[in-house]
Amino acid sequence: MRIDTRLIAATVAASATLGACSADTTAPRLAGPRTVSVSFTTVAPAGSSASLLSLASATAATDSIRITKAQLVVSRIELQKAGANTCASQEAAGDDEHDRDGKNSDCAELELAPTIVDLPVDSTITNKLTVSIPSGTYSSLEAKIGPVTGKRGQGSTDFLTAHPDFTNVSVRVEGTFNGKAFTYTGSPRIEFEKSFNPPIVVDSGAVNVTMNVDLRSWFKDRSGAFIDPSTANTNGANAALVADNIRRSFRAFRDDDRNGRDDHDEHGGGR
Repeated sequence: MRIDTRLIAATVAASATLGACSADTTAPRLAGPRTVSVSFTTVAPAGSSASLLSLASATAATDSIRITKAQLVVSRIELQKAGANTCASQEAAGDDEHDRDGKNSDCAELELAPTIVDLPVDSTITNKLTVSIPSGTYSSLEAKIGPVTGKRGQGSTDFLTAHPDFTNVSVRVEGTFNGKAFTYTGSPRIEFEKSFNPPIVVDSGAVNVTMNVDLRSWFKDRSGAFIDPSTANTNGANAALVADNIRRSFRAFRDDDRNGRDDHDEHGGGR
């Protein structure tokens, strides 16, 4: 499914595997590795006055949701070299054995094993990942969010050993609905791609990409009214609705100053 971007499946981890990619035909390769960070935020869209921690229903003032924890399992984040072919498949997401044998390394500039991302549940922006990648020009970011099965290699097995509660789970949320505690667990698979126009040049300057996740939209029906998150767990009446809401809630943009706003918009399209 796509929104300004394409939503993907999978998990993030602490160690990066850097691969040699196709030749960059749009800009000369610069010497040496450079640092790139990926940040996460749940800041409300411009013009929204709703607090993330205590959300009032648009149609029923008696319903309220308070979110105290929200977690994603990210299996892969890639920065795609300008001029290279996209070759990371959904089936390969989280497949650390596949990455290690080099079958996919020629197109994946930034590859990560499965890990958990704790989304901020306020207006902050959290820097969750910093890695070194080859200098050069990058045309897009790809991310995969989805459940880890433990069948794709040692990285996946290690992840499930450390986080058994996340077996076949890609999203976990804790909070209260009308004052009653709830825990939501779901397994939506999300494939996400954001193309950069103009492409990002990674050289001597700091480069940051922010992923904004609209938590406010997750537990709402089509009319904007809140639903009880406990009805959205596996086989629940609202499981498919919430999974679809989650898939639609992601966007990414270049945000070097980490203020939660798209640099391209702030600088009049000049970055």
